[in-house]
Amino acid sequence: MHLQDRWKRIIDELSSERVTSVDELTERLGVSPATIRRDLNELHELGHLLRVRGGAMRSEGKLYSGREEKRSEGLRGQSSFSDSVIANAGAKRAIAKAALDYITPGLSMIIDGGTTTWMMASMMNDDSYNVLTTSVPILQCLLERSRVKVTLPGGELFRDQGIILNPYEDGILQHFAAARMFIGCQALTKNGLMQTDTLLVQSERRLMERASEVVVLADSSKIDAPASLSVCPLSQIDVVITDDGISADAVRWLKAHDIDVRIVKADQAAAA
Repeated sequence: MHLQDRWKRIIDELSSERVTSVDELTERLGVSPATIRRDLNELHELGHLLRVRGGAMRSEGKLYSGREEKRSEGLRGQSSFSDSVIANAGAKRAIAKAALDYITPGLSMIIDGGTTTWMMASMMNDDSYNVLTTSVPILQCLLERSRVKVTLPGGELFRDQGIILNPYEDGILQHFAAARMFIGCQALTKNGLMQTDTLLVQSERRLMERASEVVVLADSSKIDAPASLSVCPLSQIDVVITDDGISADAVRWLKAHDIDVRIVKADQAAAA
């Protein structure tokens, strides 16, 4: 059973009126208690359920069982963070793990908002990194790492996506210089790195100006996916980390722009 399907099944089994135990979920889903406990902890962090001693209860705030959730106004064409983190989780986790090879102690970096970059941050050691991020979930990850210096730009909070964007030119960003920027995308096409919202495009372009190297973390579902707004052409991208679902043709046109393409195998533990 894929991770996305298992998480949906777990939430469908929960009630808001009683605690559903780990043992009950283990029996109904046919997986180990350790897997259920890990799933419950992650779903609790994402706000999909209420974790209690011995099990969990349905959260009244969010539903993820195929029913439509009423959303506040957010960025155009962007899924909520909690929905995005479930999609292609095995590939995203493997990509995030591979991205750790591109960081070393003392590195100054920008980690843009997104679920794959969030997974990367959650795997980082507590070391002497200097991180600028627009992402609230990434900030929460790094709060526990006392040796990591974290810088946040000012701006407006977009709750659904968990990011802070500033449409203006002023702010701390002008004084920050990074060796690398780690960024996700809505799509990666022959036209470049693509997004769907003009404010997000504007913000990411300014972030890229502050980085010497751009590393794109994009699972294969993002390759040639539909998106209308270009953040940057392929010529501005240095590295693409993706999974083995990418087509041979896409690898060719990426490498034709002198991009270092790193292909990883999806994390089966996260997808199973």
